[in-house]
Amino acid sequence: MRVDALQEVYQRFAAMAPEFDGQYHTSLNDRGRTLDSIIELSLLSLDHPGALFATLHNLGREYANYGSWKDTHDLLTELIIDVFAERTGEDWTLELTDAWRKVLQFIAHGMLEGAKSRAVA
Repeated sequence: MRVDALQEVYQRFAAMAPEFDGQYHTSLNDRGRTLDSIIELSLLSLDHPGALFATLHNLGREYANYGSWKDTHDLLTELIIDVFAERTGEDWTLELTDAWRKVLQFIAHGMLEGAKSRAVA
């Protein structure tokens, strides 16, 4: 279910920010699977934030030259939360919104730090 939801996120993203969407060189399916993998890794590693941050830092270094995520992570975060909330329905809460926002911002921050270090290197 989450991969389908993340594909929908990228469909909405393409409609809202077509100037950035064209920078991606992968299909919506691939983008959804990649983002799902990053989220899954993060959720499994929440008890080890230092190790998780190091992993995200490395991912950011790898993805430094791909797509527009560096400029649009705030939009993607909100789209993910919106789609998850819509698909969850009345079971979605403000606490879930806050928790997901924190996790997604942590992911983005770790990856952005990695991308910055690559730019400096």
